[in-house]
Amino acid sequence: MPKIKTNDSPLVVIRRALSEFLLLPSVIIILFLVLAGFSSYLDQERIASLRPVRHFLQTHIFANPDATSNLLGAIVSGTISVTTLTTTLLLVIVQQSAGSMTAQVFDQFLRRKTNQFYLGFFVGLALYSMIILATVNKPFNPVWGGTIAFLLTALALYFLVLLMYTTINQMRPAEIVNAIYYRVLAARERQLKALSFTTPIHTTGTDKTSVLVCEKAGYIIDIDTTFLAGFVADNCPESKVILHRCVGDYVAIGEELAIIVNGQDNELALKQAIHKSIRFDIQRDIDFDAAYGITQIETIAWTSVSTAHSNPAPGVLCVNVMHNILGALSAEEEPDKEKGSSAILYSDNVFESLMGGFENLLVVSSESMQHQVFLGVLNTLTSKMDRLPADKQKRVEDVFLLSLSVMGDHVLTRTLDKALLAASQKLRTLGFASTAQAVEEAHQHLKESVGKLNSRSTRV
Repeated sequence: MPKIKTNDSPLVVIRRALSEFLLLPSVIIILFLVLAGFSSYLDQERIASLRPVRHFLQTHIFANPDATSNLLGAIVSGTISVTTLTTTLLLVIVQQSAGSMTAQVFDQFLRRKTNQFYLGFFVGLALYSMIILATVNKPFNPVWGGTIAFLLTALALYFLVLLMYTTINQMRPAEIVNAIYYRVLAARERQLKALSFTTPIHTTGTDKTSVLVCEKAGYIIDIDTTFLAGFVADNCPESKVILHRCVGDYVAIGEELAIIVNGQDNELALKQAIHKSIRFDIQRDIDFDAAYGITQIETIAWTSVSTAHSNPAPGVLCVNVMHNILGALSAEEEPDKEKGSSAILYSDNVFESLMGGFENLLVVSSESMQHQVFLGVLNTLTSKMDRLPADKQKRVEDVFLLSLSVMGDHVLTRTLDKALLAASQKLRTLGFASTAQAVEEAHQHLKESVGKLNSRSTRV
């Protein structure tokens, strides 16, 4: 039995927290600490050119240490109170939005740079004011520190208004879904770089192999193909590594992770390199996993379209965004292969995740009888099918065939009538005559139900 390793070590938790939320707030807080030290330096009157300004401020505003202390005390208590109340209110808003848009809302709220900035600013301001307050005593009056704290507090009050607007704005379905869309595109760019060090999986003949099993359970959140390809090229150029698991797959302890071909001479080191190149976590990471972003969009659409909410608008919005993703995938060029790419065999799962998402939305549109989503999927596949390579066109054909299985639950509206006609024409043009014939027969069968009294069970 393999040695069990966990993914909840403090380092893993800290790394996840920094990548999702804490990095920017931590940087801002550190900058406030540096600012506190700089303002204290200014109050030592070591810069002669600023002495007249400090004297003016001390004469007209910060006349004595008690006045400065009172102002800083009010800033500290007020900032902490406002931050606490505002954070509580924002979490309630986010929770209400998550009730209708699924828990994906939390992920987007955490990863928004604006939210991270505002929290870091408020906490940093409170900490800065506390530090300056601690330096106040009878002989020392931190005039510059108090002035900076006062100006930053005024700025913080304006940021509070912006925070309320941006939080409510980013809870809108269009903002949530588009935020995921742009993260999918960014993750896909990273994946294309990684794919340049791999080759699609093919048969390996009768070469000697050894199986590498997983030593920890969790989702694969990243595979460092650059490191792995370089290691194989430098240490065992005759070997190949077949990665049967994709980024985003869940792997249990003891399950097959990879296959090593012709690696007997350096097998132990190669296995260690494979384990080192693959990162696991208890949850998927949208920054490296484009398929996870597609799953998030699909989940939002499923929840909105199903009879749990019966709201077609977010579902149609999600289909449109998936349409854009399919367009981006169809426009991709094969990445230039780097040194050692022939030694790393890997199958990309993003296109399959997108097609699976379309299939799932077809199913749920049948459950809720929302033909708008069904229509959106058909139009998407029809418009993009001819831009895909032959193997991917075959996968789109499978989705068209599946759509016929659920089409009987819908009513033949004029838009659906046009969509089915366009789909059959596109299929015939691309050489899928049998599927086009099946679509035309289903179309005709559904058309025969128009003008007759029907129920869901008797329409077709």
